[in-house]
Amino acid sequence: MMMPFMDGPSTIRAIHKMNPEAKIIAVSGLMQNASIEEDVNIVFMHKPFTSEKLLNIVYDMLNG
Repeated sequence: MMMPFMDGPSTIRAIHKMNPEAKIIAVSGLMQNASIEEDVNIVFMHKPFTSEKLLNIVYDMLNG
């Protein structure tokens, strides 16, 4: 969610302008980053997480 040139929420908005159906998994260790917009195509994961949790979320996003 924290990047040098564009923050996570700005990046998500830019991606959704290009493709409103894009599915996004956002990851951060900071709780304040959890305040991204509610959207069925966005899943927010808090660090730390297990590989099993990540795989389940990817599976759900691709098949949901």
